Amino acid sequence: MADVGFYLIQSQIRQLDLACRICRKSIQTSQQPLLVKFDDINALQQFDALLWQFDASSFIAHDVDDLNSPICLSLTLPEQFDGDCLNLGQELVDPQRFLRVLEIIENTEAAKVTGRERFKAYRALGIEPVTHQV
Repeated sequence: MADVGFYLIQSQIRQLDLACRICRKSIQTSQQPLLVKFDDINALQQFDALLWQFDASSFIAHDVDDLNSPICLSLTLPEQFDGDCLNLGQELVDPQRFLRVLEIIENTEAAKVTGRERFKAYRALGIEPVTHQV
């Protein structure tokens, strides 16, 4: 069963900027690949473009639907993936399929409501999520 972490945005940082920082840190410190899960193609394409320009001093290696990439952007969950998942979608991801699941909750009432639902769902699965204030 995966470890689950919730990043609760309390500042003015945008969700996608925080996601870029998480991707950069994953490449710098993790031995595990990271799957970034999206619900729609427009959000995926926007994030893909943002990763290309996010850090002028270094490249955040990524690709779309390439499970061999250190950062894999995808609309779907692969059958087999030995790594972590950054869930930028609205639905709960199966924590048994990943080593670690990360959720970013924006500082809006709607995001907080869906975030609470996912938090409770992970708890119902026997996982105690760790929260981080950002």
